[in-house]
Amino acid sequence: MTQSTQNFNFERCEDEPIHIPESVQSYGFLIAFNYEDLEVSIVSENCNTIFADEIIGKGFLDILSSDTDERAFLEETFDRVSKSKIRLPVKLHLKASLLKEGAAIDYLAVVYDSGCHYVVELEPATEFRDTYSAEQFVKLYSMSIAPRFKEMTSLREMAQEMVSTIRYLTNMDRVVLYKFNKDYSGKVIAEAKSEDMESYQDLYFPASDIPKQARELYKTNWVRLTPDTELPASRLIPSVEESGRERLDLTRSLLRTFSPIHLQYIRNQGLRASFSISLVTDGELYGLISCHHREACYIPQNVRLQCENLSQLFSWHLLAKEEEIAKRKKHVTDKAVDAMLDRIGPANPISRVVKSGERAFLDALNSSGFVYYSQYETITLGSTLPVEVIKDIFSKASSEGGFPYTNDSLYHDYPEAREHGIAGIMIIPLFEKKQYFTAWFRKETHRNQKWIGAKDEKSEDAPKAERLKPRSSFTIHTRTIKGRSTAFDKTDVDTANRLNRMFLVYALDVQERMHISIQELEKQDNYRNEFLATLAHELRNPLGPIMSGASILETVDDEKTRKRVTAIINRQAEYMSKLINDLMDVSRITRGKVKLEFERLKIQDVLSDSLEIVEQQVKAKKHDITVNCLEEDVTVYGDKARLSQIFSNIIHNATKYTKESGKIVVEIRKDGVMIVVAVKDNGMGIPEDRLKDVFNMFTQIEAHSTHTKGGLGIGLTLVSKLVALHHGEVSVMSEGVDRGSTFEVRLPISKTAYEQSENQKLDPVIQSRSKVMFVDDNADLIDAYCLLAESMGVTAIGITSPKEAVDAFKTFKPHSVFLDIGMPDIDGYQLVKMLKALPESENVKFYSQSGWGSEKYVEDSQAAGFDQHFVKPLSKDTIQSVLS
Repeated sequence: MTQSTQNFNFERCEDEPIHIPESVQSYGFLIAFNYEDLEVSIVSENCNTIFADEIIGKGFLDILSSDTDERAFLEETFDRVSKSKIRLPVKLHLKASLLKEGAAIDYLAVVYDSGCHYVVELEPATEFRDTYSAEQFVKLYSMSIAPRFKEMTSLREMAQEMVSTIRYLTNMDRVVLYKFNKDYSGKVIAEAKSEDMESYQDLYFPASDIPKQARELYKTNWVRLTPDTELPASRLIPSVEESGRERLDLTRSLLRTFSPIHLQYIRNQGLRASFSISLVTDGELYGLISCHHREACYIPQNVRLQCENLSQLFSWHLLAKEEEIAKRKKHVTDKAVDAMLDRIGPANPISRVVKSGERAFLDALNSSGFVYYSQYETITLGSTLPVEVIKDIFSKASSEGGFPYTNDSLYHDYPEAREHGIAGIMIIPLFEKKQYFTAWFRKETHRNQKWIGAKDEKSEDAPKAERLKPRSSFTIHTRTIKGRSTAFDKTDVDTANRLNRMFLVYALDVQERMHISIQELEKQDNYRNEFLATLAHELRNPLGPIMSGASILETVDDEKTRKRVTAIINRQAEYMSKLINDLMDVSRITRGKVKLEFERLKIQDVLSDSLEIVEQQVKAKKHDITVNCLEEDVTVYGDKARLSQIFSNIIHNATKYTKESGKIVVEIRKDGVMIVVAVKDNGMGIPEDRLKDVFNMFTQIEAHSTHTKGGLGIGLTLVSKLVALHHGEVSVMSEGVDRGSTFEVRLPISKTAYEQSENQKLDPVIQSRSKVMFVDDNADLIDAYCLLAESMGVTAIGITSPKEAVDAFKTFKPHSVFLDIGMPDIDGYQLVKMLKALPESENVKFYSQSGWGSEKYVEDSQAAGFDQHFVKPLSKDTIQSVLS
């Protein structure tokens, strides 16, 4: 039954046109007919064994029984196969009057569209038992075996159930599940067989055993049966040569004859029958289930089609299990990564964290080394290649457009890698143009693989007769894989990408810090120069009259003149004293040297004292000042002298920056346990870009303007520091230039209120309309977030204990809340539910933040009630975008 390879009109196995063999296996019958009139135009030659007369030229429906329902269903089926391009099963009853004596009437059939014809393939109907035992077993599989797949922990365990199922259905000697590798070589991962059969378990097969065009065909036609390698083929008639027709496309055929090379391959294994089932996921060939039998073995058509149904279940079950295993591995890795990321903060940057936990960090990707490279810093862990070599690899990968770049055989392309023992690398860019990247390394690993057949049995350079011979040897040889590392897989890339987000933030943060540091140095330098110039100016102003007065006193005896000059000297000396006292006050407060005498006071009394202090300035500029007090007496808890200093400085500021005959309004209101005093003016206002500088040391809005009228610019700095000492807060609002300003001071009304606000550590801010609360058990990170928020003019509070967050939330009443997910005792998911249950949470926005940001955590965050999820650390831009 063999055919000489020299007669084949192709040079390589993959060139063989296996989809148009112009013959079928003779255990079934083929009939092809035209689309328009359904007239039979092609049949398999063996049709003459069942039909008494020639059927070519007859209408296909005319050779069937006269059942009108069956005919109508068939016409619908023809329409379906044309539209869907799939093969569909039907049952046919031939017209008895057209058949030879003893020929079967009932047939199982499939219908498909070949591109030019409808094709029907018939096989004699099987016994009742064969038909229904297959259907029943498929049902049992889907109801009892498949649900247990969730309990299975390995792909092999699941695959074993599948091959056992197929062996039961086919009763063949050996059934193996063969999984393809990336290069289309394959490995047997499960096997069910007769005890006397040789085992193929864990053997590798070369890609050449299943040529490319066969693999492509297997993606469309999922089941293929060779019941007997010695069964003669039945050719199609009329032949191509006789009729001049196109060759019939049998891509979707169940009966298509196999290549003589494939049939000889089966014989060389000592087999006579084979049956294969494709495993296809997402349109790609995942693997095959291959069934082997030493004797001829026919599997009824309906049983084969039930196996085809099972193959779809098998394919998705295997893929789902692979993804589940990968997810489980990722979960373990994520847990280790999370533990590391949770330690990152302003006082503990990622560079320090990865170096202190080097082993755990490398184990996260099963790596022997790691490099983070940027212009400003290089972090190296474990065994790596020299940075210059990595940069060369990066440049080559970049020019070839290959990121993330992975290579598990570096020795071939970069021989210098051998001296470092590094055979595998994965590079992921942070900024490709700047050549910032992270790189992971793996050492060479030696692995032994068992392959089927004699080593180097087939060669691409061999003569045609040798190339087209099928494998003749099925002995086992061992290959030792050298010069390679374990390959980086999708899970490794995903984990590295996740870590890369942290390194990207770190790289950006380093750049931003350097940029900000330069800006701050320049700013501080400007402040210092401006302050020194202002100080010199302010001290020189009173010195002039003092020196002139001293000269006058030396030369005059007139008492009236002496009194007048003495008054001038006293006023100027008093002004100088105030300047110096203000400087000393700031210094003492900054160093914590100020002692306050707290008592319960009436806020009206405090304001009266403050107004007396600034009375002269108010009168001098003819301002109209109104104080709107509450009907009841309202108390405040604090130091009377310092509270008077707070409000006199604010009112003096309003007087100073409001043109003559301006209007100043002082309003008092209660807000829970706090008293709020607002000082509004219709003066020059504050530009939006300068609001953040109002409480900064030594700064004045338009310091050299004619509006300024002197001063060191430390009055509001004193206000902010004194308010903070009273556990209160001060804020400023302005709608812009020439639209006035409003300063608001919030102070506790009692000792109890003072003590309740003690732990909040509320620092002065610039816009009370924006209040943000951070909750995180990392104290350094909280401090950094608060500083960031305050630098943008936002009132911020940081809580390090989630247990204290509820009380702080009630008192502080923020507009936005950032909660860390991974906190002890109460995690972020629990805490957000507790806070959202409070009446104070209305219109409050809640944001989660953690070291991880995969889709799962985003979904969990939304399910818990958060408005949005962010990955640590929060950047200034992130906080600003949320609050704006």
